[in-house]
Amino acid sequence: MKGECQAREKDSTKMTVDFEECVKDSPRFRATIEEVETDVVEIEAKLDKLVKLCSGMIEAGRAYTTANKHFVNGIRDLSQQCRKDEMISECLQKFGESLQEMINYHMILSDQAQRSVRLQLHNFVKEDVRKFKETKKHFEKVREDMDLALIKNAQATRNKTHEVEEATGTLTMTRKCFRHLALDYVLQINVLQAKKKFEILDA
Repeated sequence: MKGECQAREKDSTKMTVDFEECVKDSPRFRATIEEVETDVVEIEAKLDKLVKLCSGMIEAGRAYTTANKHFVNGIRDLSQQCRKDEMISECLQKFGESLQEMINYHMILSDQAQRSVRLQLHNFVKEDVRKFKETKKHFEKVREDMDLALIKNAQATRNKTHEVEEATGTLTMTRKCFRHLALDYVLQINVLQAKKKFEILDA
């Protein structure tokens, strides 16, 4: 049992994207990146939906709480009206107190849903996922530039020294820029995936 728990813990802390594959820009790296990007798009849509459903639930809960408060007030009024009949008045009073306790618990639940689900997950989507998408745009642009530089370098006429040097220089500079941004992107992916688990479980 202990070994199984340790294995699960090790698996849960494993990096989503490997930095070594990132530097190589291997086919495996590109396939993994594509898979992660698809996963982020899907989880963003589901979290957005959950936040909206939570908002609807909170609004409905407020209306329900208000209606219950009016009902409790009605019971209390009736209890006062029947105060000459001690048994009826006492039963109504206890019933009203039980309902009020239920309302209080419901308000606590609604407040927790407001803070943990709606606000926490909303902030995760609007801040962390948004940063990821912005970095993704820069990464894709630099990757396109590098692919273009590779093509130009391959097509450079070898007997034209100046053309070859220019193509090689552009490729070297673009590749360096790509690797730098790719490492940042991979770091952000790994942090985002780890934070996603924490935010969802914590909410």
